[in-house]
Amino acid sequence: MEPIGSWYLEPFAYDYITPGISASSLYMPMRLAVGLGHNLEFDSFLPLIQNWQGVDPSQGIDHSASHFGVGNTHFEVKWELTSDADVYEPLALPAIALTFDFWVPSGQYQNLNPQDYGTDQLGNGTYNEGVFVLLRKHVKPFMFYLQVGDIIENPSTVGAGYIFNNGITQLPFNMTSGLHMVDGNLTYYAGAFEHVLNTEWGAGYLLEFYGETQSGTNLFFGAANAPSWSFFWLAPEVELTWPHTEKFAATWGAGVALPVYQSNYPHTYTPMGTVTLYFNGPFGYRGM
Repeated sequence: MEPIGSWYLEPFAYDYITPGISASSLYMPMRLAVGLGHNLEFDSFLPLIQNWQGVDPSQGIDHSASHFGVGNTHFEVKWELTSDADVYEPLALPAIALTFDFWVPSGQYQNLNPQDYGTDQLGNGTYNEGVFVLLRKHVKPFMFYLQVGDIIENPSTVGAGYIFNNGITQLPFNMTSGLHMVDGNLTYYAGAFEHVLNTEWGAGYLLEFYGETQSGTNLFFGAANAPSWSFFWLAPEVELTWPHTEKFAATWGAGVALPVYQSNYPHTYTPMGTVTLYFNGPFGYRGM
């Protein structure tokens, strides 16, 4: 939680690579988090996306294609309910927060060009709302995180060449009318174990897990006509904080997400990296 007067900028980079397929998607959300005071924080995520498709005669793809643009924009309000009661006592009350999330379909999803082989689709076309519960427990020198949430994806009209959010199923390009698409209920969960080995440099490692499951029914809009899917990934990561001063700190991280389980979802390996740039105000020093 950022205190009032403090903020941070956090660019990510995820390179989704599927073995056996000559294609990749570099997903680069730019996160800006601002402390509002009264245990509130506002976050915005502006995702930049670079899609690439190589020549693949087995798929009937006779030329390469690439596309760069903005994906769906994500806004979040975080409300901290409790803070760590005792960082030396494992059974003490953890930090608990709620987030209220909203996605805007700013990424292209209509008027797709068949010659781009799906690279020009940068969003899924739905307005989404989500609520998440976050828990953080600090037991020095370890940190434990857990996040669970539910996302409602509103119906949308999609057309020829549209790729559903499982990344596999695609509508034919010879469609003459649009499809009133209803996605199923989307459940998200994630957690991490973090061990800081050197507190002076903030050097340590993490083991993170995360997954999503989309059901065949939408909580508010009934039966879904979009495919159901699920996945579960594990991600070993390393991190380092440098420089770290009273007013500014930068935390660098790198890792790779490894597929453990997937159903109707690509078997994807995801190298990733991030840097978090903390600008600390006079009322707190989250970045230290």
